[in-house]
Amino acid sequence: MTNDEYFNEIETYFNKLREYREESKSIAADIIGENFTEDDIFFISALDRRVQFIDGIIDLLRTRNLTCAGILVRTQLDNLMRVFAAFISENRRLFIKETLSGKSIRNLKDNQNRRMTDTNLKKRMSEYYPEIEEIYNKSSGYVHLSEVAFHQAFWTEQSDGDFGIRFSVGLSPREELNPILIECAEVFCYFTEIEYDFYQKIIDSKKVFDNKQKDILELT
Repeated sequence: MTNDEYFNEIETYFNKLREYREESKSIAADIIGENFTEDDIFFISALDRRVQFIDGIIDLLRTRNLTCAGILVRTQLDNLMRVFAAFISENRRLFIKETLSGKSIRNLKDNQNRRMTDTNLKKRMSEYYPEIEEIYNKSSGYVHLSEVAFHQAFWTEQSDGDFGIRFSVGLSPREELNPILIECAEVFCYFTEIEYDFYQKIIDSKKVFDNKQKDILELT
């Protein structure tokens, strides 16, 4: 895939990402609804973090910064898993209260009485989204110095029938890596949609809560 082909295709993902960003405004308003609660602080904070990730991934994909784009894919999975953690927590209200007070999620229990470590959250999420485990592990290669970094910096190239080793330090990624950048965009959009589905569940729950509050006020 040439750079021209890459920039033509990536624009489709940029449009989707801009739509997600715009959608986040109505999501935030609907999460709050008519009654502001402590739960809203947790979910709105996660949503804001997601929007900042959207801004970041657009810049990184535009400059073809594969290493940082890969790291951001991995980090956005952390955000999604923490939103998911609220749904499988032993006690959601206590989970959110302790999370907002600074307690590490890995020290809190899920509804199976297991600590919500990244490994456990990844495993629990894979029950619904089996692909997350492979993507999580693969994108972790960008966070840590691994074979992913070696593959970007060194490669073999044939010239006049002979193979030679080439390397790059501080240069733009080779065009051969453009499909991986497209994959980063695709994965990022896919998991953004999943996270927004969780927010919709919160919105639906909040509408029920708001209606109950109205009924209470009418009775008093």
